Amino acid sequence: MRVVCLDVDGTLTDGVRGPALPGAVDAVRALRAKMPVRLVTNTTSVPHAELAAFLVERELLDAPESLWTPSRVAANELPARGHDSGILVADPGQRRDYAWFRDDPGGPAVLLATEAHGWRIGDLQDAFRRLLEGAAFYALTRNRYFKKGGALVTDVGGVAALLAYVSGREAETLGKPSRLLFEAVARQAGCRLDEMVMVGDDAEFDAGAAVALGLRGILVKTGKYRAGDESRSKPAPSATLDSIRNLPGWLSASG
Repeated sequence: MRVVCLDVDGTLTDGVRGPALPGAVDAVRALRAKMPVRLVTNTTSVPHAELAAFLVERELLDAPESLWTPSRVAANELPARGHDSGILVADPGQRRDYAWFRDDPGGPAVLLATEAHGWRIGDLQDAFRRLLEGAAFYALTRNRYFKKGGALVTDVGGVAALLAYVSGREAETLGKPSRLLFEAVARQAGCRLDEMVMVGDDAEFDAGAAVALGLRGILVKTGKYRAGDESRSKPAPSATLDSIRNLPGWLSASG
């Protein structure tokens, strides 16, 4: 393995901007002494710059460019496709990451960025109608749920599924488990996909998805992990560890 990719919420921290989990800082320090470390998160509610500053302050991130989020992939990919305008479905606090995206009711894309916890079904009607008219559909993630304040809450994937069902148009995912995301990380790090390992608390979108793309995928039993998740993921994780603190030893033993 030449590069290790680490999820953030539930793997390194207790909550998006919560305290570091026990042993996380020491584990990241030990990993970084041996190979490049990239933080790869599907967090959508916190702008990239704000999240990067938080993680640098807590010694979990060495530089902002080592943090990969779906909004960063969107900024790289959509303008190149000519899809940098249309309808942005996002909360006000998220919009600073999308200054490059021009609001245009007739534009070529619908970009879904929010879990929509404070939204009404009526607020999605413009996006729904634009999809019916043929707009390209992008969702930052398709995660089902995440942990917030000690409870599981619905994620962007549920909203994407609703819009896909009513419009008949499936969303292209820009975060994990998107190949676009992992290929962007690999290009930046100068390695191949099969030279990377992805570690996280989501058996489906961290571990299993990574294995499906040719990476190693490691599941940790923290965050939103529920007993038996490793047996429900197809493909199965490469390994399941109690927490991130066990990762340096596992990598050393596995070669």
